[in-house]
Amino acid sequence: MEGIPGPLTKEQVTHWQEKGYVIVSGLIEQALTESCKEHMLEIFKDTACKDFGSDGKCAFPTCSDLDRVTTHENLIDSVSQLLGTPDILLTQSDGWCKAGHLDFGSQQNNDQRFHMDYGNHTFLHPTPWNEPENVAAIVYLADTEITGGGTAVCSREGDEDELYQPPYINMPGNGGYWEFYNDRTHAEKYFEEKHPEVAKFRKKIYDREVIPVYKPGDVLLYRYDIWHRGTPVKVGHKRSVINIAWKKRDSFWHLTWNPAWTQWNYYGNIERVLISLSPKQRALLGVPKPGHSYWNEQNIKWFGARYPGMDINPYLKALKL
Repeated sequence: MEGIPGPLTKEQVTHWQEKGYVIVSGLIEQALTESCKEHMLEIFKDTACKDFGSDGKCAFPTCSDLDRVTTHENLIDSVSQLLGTPDILLTQSDGWCKAGHLDFGSQQNNDQRFHMDYGNHTFLHPTPWNEPENVAAIVYLADTEITGGGTAVCSREGDEDELYQPPYINMPGNGGYWEFYNDRTHAEKYFEEKHPEVAKFRKKIYDREVIPVYKPGDVLLYRYDIWHRGTPVKVGHKRSVINIAWKKRDSFWHLTWNPAWTQWNYYGNIERVLISLSPKQRALLGVPKPGHSYWNEQNIKWFGARYPGMDINPYLKALKL
């Protein structure tokens, strides 16, 4: 995976490749982080999310500074480094605000069970470890030393790690374990009572969990096949994050979580977002890059006519190369 330039150090790339995750500071400007935090706290001032996601309130495109994070070139370049290719697509982006509360119902994510994310992004099982196809990220807008709610991880410790021997099915919702529980206590009780061998396996994951402290602007870059879970936010606090995910462009079996980006066309908002983006950022949404075989002079001009004010020169210049 060498040869792809980007903001991650060699050590950070190696940590993600070997351990399954890496925490990176400095990818998102502090002023932008603070702006996004204020935007989300305003949206969720009277409520917060008891489960994952914003119910569309902060899902891309938002026509706010959240979109600047989603399409940030530092994130694009980091993902390109990790996947070893610049040909990537955005598959998920949603900001949400998790509040501290004492509801530990069976489907709550207050104190989550350990899981992997691949299960509701594809119908397939993850590819072999050294052939990753996805990167997921949690962009922290809060200081979890104050709020709590840091994402817990269980890193992979080499090829012989007993917790990372496929197939990865020892979790609710996979491998025939269709009695789904999101809450840790309910999930582990289910396995203890009905599948004690799985319960023993899962206890080893909890024994190895680490809950890092995340600062505003920190980005947890992780894989769909890393064991992780959400932990409780402190009562009286709110923890805001943006969840983002990408895939290799040709991995059509990994589906888009959000409604289609083009669903919001016609009203000028997403159009203005698209006009403001660079060709690299537009490619994240499915627009072919300059130099792609799709482009010729005619359809480049038609593209420009559809979006007045868009700089189409990078596409035209690439025709002459």
